[in-house]
Amino acid sequence: MSSLNTDRWQALSPYLDEALGMTGEERAKWLASLRAQDPALAAQLEALLQEHGALAEEHFLEQGPALPLRVQPALTGQTVGVYTLVSPIGQGGMGSVWLARRSDGRFERQAAVKFVNIALAGGAAEERFKREGSILGRLTHPHIAGLLDAGISSDGAPYLILEYVDGVPIDQYCDEHKLDVEARVKLFRDVLGAVAEAHAHLIVHRDIKPSNVLVRKDGQVKLLDFGIAKLLAREGDAAPATLLTMESGGALTPRFAAPEQVTGGTVTTATDVYALGVLLYLLLTGEHPAGTSVHSPADLVKAIVDTEAPRASKIILAGSTAAEKRNVTPAKLRRQLSGDLDTILGKALKKNPQERYASVTAFADDLRRYLLHEAISVRPDTFAYRTAKFVHRNRTAVILTGLAFMALIGGITGTLIQARTARRQRDVAFRERDRADRIAELMTGIFKVSDPSERVGNSVTAREVLDKASTDIETGLSKDPELLAHMTYVMGMAYLNLGLYSRAEALLDRSIRAANSAGEGENRETLKSMQKLAWTLVLEGRFAEAESQQRKLLDIEQRFLGPDDHDTVGVKGDFATTLSEEGHLAEAEKLQREVLESQKRALGPEASFTISSMNNLAAILINERRFPEADKLEREAIEIKLRVAGPENLSTIHYMQTEATIKMDMGELDESEKSLRRLLDLERRILRPNQPEIALTVYQLAMVAAKRGRTDEALALLRQAIDIGLRPADALQMGEDPDLNTLHGDPRFATLVAMAKERAAAQKAN
Repeated sequence: MSSLNTDRWQALSPYLDEALGMTGEERAKWLASLRAQDPALAAQLEALLQEHGALAEEHFLEQGPALPLRVQPALTGQTVGVYTLVSPIGQGGMGSVWLARRSDGRFERQAAVKFVNIALAGGAAEERFKREGSILGRLTHPHIAGLLDAGISSDGAPYLILEYVDGVPIDQYCDEHKLDVEARVKLFRDVLGAVAEAHAHLIVHRDIKPSNVLVRKDGQVKLLDFGIAKLLAREGDAAPATLLTMESGGALTPRFAAPEQVTGGTVTTATDVYALGVLLYLLLTGEHPAGTSVHSPADLVKAIVDTEAPRASKIILAGSTAAEKRNVTPAKLRRQLSGDLDTILGKALKKNPQERYASVTAFADDLRRYLLHEAISVRPDTFAYRTAKFVHRNRTAVILTGLAFMALIGGITGTLIQARTARRQRDVAFRERDRADRIAELMTGIFKVSDPSERVGNSVTAREVLDKASTDIETGLSKDPELLAHMTYVMGMAYLNLGLYSRAEALLDRSIRAANSAGEGENRETLKSMQKLAWTLVLEGRFAEAESQQRKLLDIEQRFLGPDDHDTVGVKGDFATTLSEEGHLAEAEKLQREVLESQKRALGPEASFTISSMNNLAAILINERRFPEADKLEREAIEIKLRVAGPENLSTIHYMQTEATIKMDMGELDESEKSLRRLLDLERRILRPNQPEIALTVYQLAMVAAKRGRTDEALALLRQAIDIGLRPADALQMGEDPDLNTLHGDPRFATLVAMAKERAAAQKAN
């Protein structure tokens, strides 16, 4: 049988579909007519149809009861090496597998003994069988069933003695235990770890499916059967697959095969990535990506090669049994799968191998990021998405507009009284008077926008004042680059505090260029502008750019200001945060510990910056999943903050929220819930009803209730959080629709808003 490439399959597919829809007599006449026009095409179609008929007779793809084992009962009791055969476990295309026990008396142990089929001995199947022994002998991993021994039996049959795994297929295990989506993803990451180990040894499994991924009673995953694995180092000699299947011996399982396998393409590590995508899709939805309408091998091949899998979230319908097996409602399961998981699955299931994840490790890393609520690598790198993920982990409240605007006014006032450099001492009075006049003129023009005689309609907004101020300063101070540098820095900080990052970035960049123009490129104020510009890039999720700038800036400040200067230490702390966001956790932790020690020496253990550094270090430890260490550090920070600032302090409240989340992550749900309820009582006494901290605490209580199985309570709390999150902030009248990611300081509001809109749309549709 000739191999089938993608182009040829696309040419044959329409004819095959037409032929399969005919009766036997109609098909014979049709083929005779086609043979006269295109003999080669007719010959290939006949071959395909013959394979289809043979596979149909074998009940290919049917999910009926397993065929009876064709093993020889007489083998029971025979000895293979130091093991005695006990009973048959199963049989496949390559041979039979037996349960055995060690019989030399040295110690008790069960094993699985795998024999090659005598009918296949000497052929390609025996070569694949022997290769399995070689491959497994090179692999040592806690989630791979290991090779114990290998040899030739007395009747000449080669065998392998493998670790016996008393478990069930991973999909069955997940359903029987009603694992939720997060638990299934965590279990699946163990499978990825095993496959990554194989790939590190240049080994492709090529047959990843539920029956080859068993889970023991203790929850440990074991990957089985490398009998058809492919050594990449010997790739050049590999024979291609035939049109609809491989040679007898089961070189692939069609339902879990990648497009390149069924079309005879090159098998690489991307092939395993595709099969893993199919397996994860099945674990999360309960369905195969090809759907339930596949009734023939030709339908399956067409689905694998041509048809894009539907988004996982879209196939969960009302009344779905899949949701029940995941211990959630269908609506909640759809929400859990939409977004990051849909995107991750779509990437793994790309038809073109080049468009899939570059490695299993990259696949696993995105799932790790999903579990930690970090930005995944394949998500569109939008401002809102990256900012949302960043704020979710750091919880630093976005500064209120009123304070930002006061900072602006304070900065402008400061410029009126600031002393100028000694080298211009002779004309300092004239220059300062001139600057004061120009600033007064600017202020008059800026606030003229709010003059009732000049404006019709609604009152002026803070955003309008800022926009006019930044424009007027640029034009009015263009001939004084030193003052322009200072004023654009002040304006940039105002926009930064409002969460308007693109505008802040432009102004801070202008400040640096103006300072360089004035010959002030390395003074402290310019370095501060460079620090804030790099931090703005962090807030925009542009971590690689931020890292590059922060490395250069840290080097400059260590030389110019010294390693222990407070500005140098501040840049080092920012840099640690950036590295943490990029996943460079070891380097981030090292830098943050240096920052903490510097601040303890310079400022003391009870200084605000010192406590903040403790909180930042705890955040890095959380990302490293070192929860007990993070918990200890966060509790220490809270004790100091309570002693210094008391409970009615926003930073204290933020640290308490982090502590409750750590307890939840550690599984200490009682303690987490008690802390959150105490915190909620405090917040309701001292904060405005629509303060974002209240919504965050209510949201966390909903998460705890959900983890404890109190679904109704969780939903009620979630609705409360949504209601709070949807209220416009009193102090933030920006003259535009509120951006909850920015104004409320936490991305979960965006999630809550999306859920509220979805609920409203569903109610309207009904």
